[in-house]
Amino acid sequence: MASRDRTCCGVIEDARVEARKRRVNRPQPWIVRKLAIGLFLAVAGYVSYVYIGRVCKGMLTRDGEVTASLPVGVVFLVIYSTLLLLILWSYAKVVFTSPGVARDFTSQTQRPTYDFDRHPSSMTSELRGVPYDQVSTVHTYTSDHAQHAQDSRTQSSFTLQRDFQTSLSSRRSESVLPRTAGATTVPRDTQHHNTGHHRGSSQATAYSSHHIASTNAVRSPEEARVRDVLANPEAPYVPDNIALPPINTGSTRSRSRESNGFGPGQSRNINGISRRPPTTPILLPENRYCSRCKIVKPYRTHHCRACGTCVLRYDHHCPWIGQCVGAFNQKFFINFLLWGTVGCWWTFGSLLGLYRIYQTKVSSDLQIPIAIALAGLFGFFVTGLFMTQVHLTLNNQTTVESMYAKSMREREQAALAHEFQWWQFGAKRKTRRRWDQEWGRIGKEGNIWWLGNHRANWEAVMSKNVWWWFLPVGHCLDDGANYPVNPRFDAQGRWSRREEWPDELR
Repeated sequence: MASRDRTCCGVIEDARVEARKRRVNRPQPWIVRKLAIGLFLAVAGYVSYVYIGRVCKGMLTRDGEVTASLPVGVVFLVIYSTLLLLILWSYAKVVFTSPGVARDFTSQTQRPTYDFDRHPSSMTSELRGVPYDQVSTVHTYTSDHAQHAQDSRTQSSFTLQRDFQTSLSSRRSESVLPRTAGATTVPRDTQHHNTGHHRGSSQATAYSSHHIASTNAVRSPEEARVRDVLANPEAPYVPDNIALPPINTGSTRSRSRESNGFGPGQSRNINGISRRPPTTPILLPENRYCSRCKIVKPYRTHHCRACGTCVLRYDHHCPWIGQCVGAFNQKFFINFLLWGTVGCWWTFGSLLGLYRIYQTKVSSDLQIPIAIALAGLFGFFVTGLFMTQVHLTLNNQTTVESMYAKSMREREQAALAHEFQWWQFGAKRKTRRRWDQEWGRIGKEGNIWWLGNHRANWEAVMSKNVWWWFLPVGHCLDDGANYPVNPRFDAQGRWSRREEWPDELR
């Protein structure tokens, strides 16, 4: 037993760690998860009492503070009652419909073994992708480079990945030796003889001995570019055209301005950073295993700590419905948000208009202003949530999946801010356009669950019946556990370049 554990402070600290683990792994009590349902019903009941019991009743009986005509009172009462019925109907459907529990669709099993030879790159990057300090530099080649034909590559993608990792650590802080247009492959003997030089020389030796010696002829000046084999080591085509960036002792921003040629009267070739999508094979069973539920999660399934279980097509845990939004109740959740938005703003607008007209008579009644404030507050909240859900559904994404795309955009934005000056908007836009031409758009072609168009994405959740889009009836088109994979991704769930897509999608 360690000396720290024998002390009082050590025992207290260990107890705190164990208590924290128990809280994290233990789901919330049932009463805590359902508490917000009672709060929502209380607010809806109070606003309904003010609207029907005080406003509409006064207009119908002509003895209240709001003395509008009888037809106006009837119209207000019918509209509000209809909206309230649709809101409560949708809310009941989303509350009492299970989002889909993964353990009901799959059985418990042991953690799948990890095959390092099958996907070595998955251990070199997180799900969010490789940091941009490790990305390769894109070069525009001249016609002289196309004259250098090399022997076909003789190493496997795993060997290239392993050797590139070895040379990567020494390349982060130091520059590398230049390779001119007329340079040839350095013999292996010469490379080992020059290992006594500075770190840049040693890195260039390792880089050229394992990559340049195995390159093929450049296919075309436009397609010749530096590629990082870590991006997709198992792709059908492993890029062979490797070039070393030139030495430049200036600052990062000065090198950016010089290399990109955005000065007055300059039109040089663009040397920018390249896009680096995540390289983790997310579709493999070993990357979909839940250690808490002891199951291999179906596609798009995530574990909810609040509910203590894995949920199919997990979107988020909503306290207002007391459970998660998942595969089987997301449609009803969108229906609830739709009618909640319409109902809140109708209540807010109609009560505010009547209050302004009959302000002198109802100035002493504070219940109408309170109802107006509650309707407006919930209106802003529900409207934002509804617009977010519509946007995600049109892109066939969940809230969790959209975070990965957002993270990638933020990393690229930070990389462009580091590469270019703040006022070089055109250069940033041109770089993004070049990335999109090479890979596709992040939220569209770069979405592994993209079905090809917004209509197909919407119908996958809301069904093909247009009436079902507005009424809380029907069901989604998927079974909750199986989803078609975007053909722009490989079998393991990694984004491929446009040149590797099927011919009909390029």
